[in-house]
Amino acid sequence: MRRSEPASGRLVPRTQSLRTAPRHLVGWDPPSEADDPELWTVAAELRRLDPAGERIAEVLRNTMDRLLDGERTGRWDWLTLHKTEKTHMGTLVEIELHKEFEFGDGRKMDYVIAGVDVDCKFSQRVGGWELPLESVGHVCLVLSANDDQSVWSAGVVRVEEQFLRQGGNRDSKRRLTDKGESRVLWLFECAALPPNLFLELDDETRERILTARTGTRRTSGQARLKELFRQVQGQIVRRAVVTTVAMQDDSMKRARACREPEHLGQEGFLVLGHQEQDPEVAEALGLPRPAKGQFVSVRVHPADLFDAPVAEIRGALWRIARPDDPPVQAPRLRRAQKPD
Repeated sequence: MRRSEPASGRLVPRTQSLRTAPRHLVGWDPPSEADDPELWTVAAELRRLDPAGERIAEVLRNTMDRLLDGERTGRWDWLTLHKTEKTHMGTLVEIELHKEFEFGDGRKMDYVIAGVDVDCKFSQRVGGWELPLESVGHVCLVLSANDDQSVWSAGVVRVEEQFLRQGGNRDSKRRLTDKGESRVLWLFECAALPPNLFLELDDETRERILTARTGTRRTSGQARLKELFRQVQGQIVRRAVVTTVAMQDDSMKRARACREPEHLGQEGFLVLGHQEQDPEVAEALGLPRPAKGQFVSVRVHPADLFDAPVAEIRGALWRIARPDDPPVQAPRLRRAQKPD
């Protein structure tokens, strides 16, 4: 059972589970391009703007992280959000997609995409979109994301009265019928969402990170960050993870400090960021290349000519340390001189 850490810092059992990931999308029967050219025009424009879906995925990940607000609250689990916060996710996704793609303002709906008025609706699960009366007759961009399963989907659908369920909520919003769902023209189906690192860790490791301390002192942001980089090696650590672990205004500065000799450097760790020599060293060692606001941690050891992969740092060869390699002082990477 996973554990969640509320703002109080007390670890509590995770007693709920989210709905399962979006089912494999079957019964696909969208209208043809001849029957609904506007629908296909919008789909083509979205695929042109984001061929691999990376931009939409980042918007969804960043919006979830923004709602969790780990730097101030220490939260990392969707289930710890209040109902009103979860509801607000749809509004934030709409706003952030607007900014990311610089869509025009819609005449009656949220956006204008390729000259077509388009509404935008988000739900945590496929089929959960609440569609207002004013969206009937219009094209709608429908999105879903499930942090538990690290998946997301996006498609476009024409909202038609005959494909809406009867009844509705207090705002007269209704959901698509099963036949209505089958008419979604999917752009991305169960695509990979940038993962929530906290959900990937086992309970023991996560608790060790979140309660780390130095000696007999109480837990601190610096101690927690050092433990994070010890425990999570060879994979991208996003800014939201760093700020949630540190819970301090200078979280990123403290993360960069972890690589110094008095911190993890003396244990043989490199904490690589997105600037200067760091990305090249990461690639040379076969690690993912950090983007802005990201880190990747690795313990290294001196290499010889027969080792691979290796990185050359200050004229010496280094490789990823093996479990039985003793700790050595990590090399200091080249850093730009800061002006006085």
